Amino acid sequence: MFKTIMIAACFGITALAAQSAVAAETTLTLAHNLSKDHVLAKTFAQFASDVDELSNSKMEIKIYPSGQMGETNAVMAMMQQGAIDMTKGFYAELQAYDPSYFIFSVPYLFENDEHLAKVLEGEVAEKINEASRKKGFFNLAGYPSGTRNFATNKPIHTPADLEGMKIRTFSTPTTNRTLELMGASPAPIPFGETYTAVQQGVIDGMANNVTTWVSSRQFEVATIFSESKHSVVVDFLTISNKSWDRLTSEEQEILQQAAEQSISYEKELYQQDLKKARETVLAAGGEFIQIDTAPFKAAVQPLIDELMVDPEKAELIEIVRAAAK
Repeated sequence: MFKTIMIAACFGITALAAQSAVAAETTLTLAHNLSKDHVLAKTFAQFASDVDELSNSKMEIKIYPSGQMGETNAVMAMMQQGAIDMTKGFYAELQAYDPSYFIFSVPYLFENDEHLAKVLEGEVAEKINEASRKKGFFNLAGYPSGTRNFATNKPIHTPADLEGMKIRTFSTPTTNRTLELMGASPAPIPFGETYTAVQQGVIDGMANNVTTWVSSRQFEVATIFSESKHSVVVDFLTISNKSWDRLTSEEQEILQQAAEQSISYEKELYQQDLKKARETVLAAGGEFIQIDTAPFKAAVQPLIDELMVDPEKAELIEIVRAAAK
């Protein structure tokens, strides 16, 4: 009797192990350069979980975080070839593949979070995706993460306060021109070198959103955060055309549904992270400066005028402005 029970028990365990070891019918890879505690890394983990649930474990998203597959440019190249299925696309990085992403770096174009959300879900997003598809990829979701501001060791109240200051930024024609018109010198150094560069006096600060300023520990060397809110911060969940095209229509629907759910998840998570970040800064003796943005808007008006000369750029800018209404 005991022997019979043991055989039955072993059979049951073996059957359970075999069931859990069954591979998903479709596996997609998602590579990014973020640490696992970053808001977007957590968002992608939830996205993968939702895909598993919606597909009854027939689909799997295998995530490679923390730059395991290389930095964004290397991953984008692999994704265009179909070697990697998905990645995190930062708007300024994606601008190197298609110029339409410039729209997110135009200073003071977006009035508030609601305005940006409308754009990310509307006509502009469709036009950007249409252009991106020609380069071998498109976006499943867009994630707003606050605004860019100045983190330095002196308060910034007017553009005059930025005169002679070297400010780290992700280099694009629009971001560089923005800083120059405001009186600063753009310093396009690698993000990972920013902390040391400020510490050694190579640069005077950086343009960042609150959460990145804190998660990178840059608030330890640039302690004053002057809230100019001069441009938005947006990341995308980007997928290869080749990867998308090999999915069934049902799998595509599952991926889209999970991506839509991830947008709400990221917004809630970001607000929680933002609250914690501000508390961390204040506890460490850091300072937030609320400033009048009118002088900064006036300073960058020549850039807006320059952009409006280009018919294609002017069209996108007008569509964004219309979305605010």
